[in-house]
Amino acid sequence: MKCDTCGREVPVVKRVVIRENYDRTLSRAIYNCPDCYQKKAKTQTAGK
Repeated sequence: MKCDTCGREVPVVKRVVIRENYDRTLSRAIYNCPDCYQKKAKTQTAGK
């Protein structure tokens, strides 16, 4: 599988959900490797 953020090939990717009530039905899902997922999750929780 390929990370949509950094482009690395990894065995596992995770989908990032930006906000609880954010409607993603019209957007393309973004899948991240564990490193990029952690970075994104930290930036999301820092803004709360």
